[in-house]
Amino acid sequence: MALQTSLGTAVRKVEVGIEIFCKSVLMLSGFGLLAVLVVNVFVRYVIQGSVEAASELPTLLFPWFVMGGLVLAAVRGNHVAMQLTMHLLPPAGRRVLSLIIHGLSAVVFAVLGWHAIENTLIAHDEVSTILHVPGSIGYAALTLAFFLMSLCAATAFVRFGLLADKVLVDMAAAEGAVV
Repeated sequence: MALQTSLGTAVRKVEVGIEIFCKSVLMLSGFGLLAVLVVNVFVRYVIQGSVEAASELPTLLFPWFVMGGLVLAAVRGNHVAMQLTMHLLPPAGRRVLSLIIHGLSAVVFAVLGWHAIENTLIAHDEVSTILHVPGSIGYAALTLAFFLMSLCAATAFVRFGLLADKVLVDMAAAEGAVV
């Protein structure tokens, strides 16, 4: 029982850590994208000039913005297909389907992450025209997203499988639907 309690605490701490990290990435990249837009509009229409890097900065920030949102949705259980299917099943069916989905997702995302490392290394040789930033920055977001999605699926698998948490479906919940 102590092992189960410790495991449950560890899983929840991992999920909270992922959620805090993703919210931070979303805020930083979102404000960064907004700042680039505001500065570019100000320089173009007020000063009558241009910011050369204005086209490259969103290309660097947007993959991180997407990564933060995807992983945040995964850690909260906001999968539309899962919500609709889970809603139709009895509690035992929800548990089985949840274990299948999260088990497969953990493996698939880990494999994708592993292969994405190779793409990240290849893209490191490419540099942006103006800022000379390696192309691996965007691919690193993709790679990290795959590994974090795998970790989210693994923690959900542990919660629903080993810890026997109930698979609750609340399609109206703003913070998460399958928890």
